[in-house]
Amino acid sequence: MSLTDTQVDDVLWTARTGDLEVWNILKKELDVAAALASSNDLGNTALHYAAANGHLEFVRQVLPQANLEILLLQNESGNTPLHWAAFNGHLNVAEALVDRIEALEVQDEVTAKRLRAEEDQREHQRHAEKTQEEKDESEDARKAELAHHDEMQSERALWDVRNKAGRGPMSEAQMTDREEVVQMLLSHLCDNARPSPQSADDLTTRTDNLHVSEA
Repeated sequence: MSLTDTQVDDVLWTARTGDLEVWNILKKELDVAAALASSNDLGNTALHYAAANGHLEFVRQVLPQANLEILLLQNESGNTPLHWAAFNGHLNVAEALVDRIEALEVQDEVTAKRLRAEEDQREHQRHAEKTQEEKDESEDARKAELAHHDEMQSERALWDVRNKAGRGPMSEAQMTDREEVVQMLLSHLCDNARPSPQSADDLTTRTDNLHVSEA
């Protein structure tokens, strides 16, 4: 069931303001799944705006109706709602999104596998284009670098999506010095091990090279 342009605008504005009273009215009139999957010309959804503005209660209310495709939907810049929550330092919102994605990854393995394969392919293509720009490297060196990148990509968490600039949610948090968000994301990547404080340079390296099994 598709929404009209006016309905999409209403949903996105409600998410941007975090107005639960209006949302509770809208969800009685609309298909909630369709509302959450709807986006504007920039590819932004209700979850993008709610996450960006730190509307935790709004996010918590809609998460039960959000599937993996909605949670990992990328806008025109390749950002997911988690990217925006991390960039703006909304720790509780970011953690709620990660927890929901990780839970659904177990519950819906088929979709999770498909989305992971799609992300792996996008990252392979993005990095292949990037390595082609390295004029000083030999073809063998570029192939080796791409193979290494693909191996690292296969070990990333499902929510650790790269945007068109090649940055994941953790890198977005690092850019704006959101240390609490960085440490929370690291703890999930490290299988819930409590990480010790690290420098921004160290964290950037780990974002690109971390194995999920590391402690």
